[in-house]
Amino acid sequence: MNFKETITSIPNYKDGCFSIYVIKHKDTTFPEEYLELISDKKFWFEEKSISDKLRFEADAREIDLTFKIRIAQDKTITSKNVLRIGNEYHKVYNVYHFTNADGFKQSDITLQKYENPILEEEKNDDEE
Repeated sequence: MNFKETITSIPNYKDGCFSIYVIKHKDTTFPEEYLELISDKKFWFEEKSISDKLRFEADAREIDLTFKIRIAQDKTITSKNVLRIGNEYHKVYNVYHFTNADGFKQSDITLQKYENPILEEEKNDDEE
């Protein structure tokens, strides 16, 4: 028989959620980097595994990759963003936008460790 199933698989993003921040710089003699929350909206994601090839390339450049996640496509996320997952902060290392086999637009985001974040509220407290 030449029967072909054409069942569409709807993406599920239930591994966790994140908040998104943008990296800003305080305009002083020695620029100070801080994070500004873009929106109170939570973004849900599906966690993916980091390939051995990508891990090897990152290790060669001494980049500490932490996560690879998949979300519904959002082209506003760039390498100038930091994501907060739980109580940890992760800088966007790379974003790949694509349409999956079922026609859903998605983005894969590779994240690296982001140490010692200074939040906008903390920056404002220091100025007072």
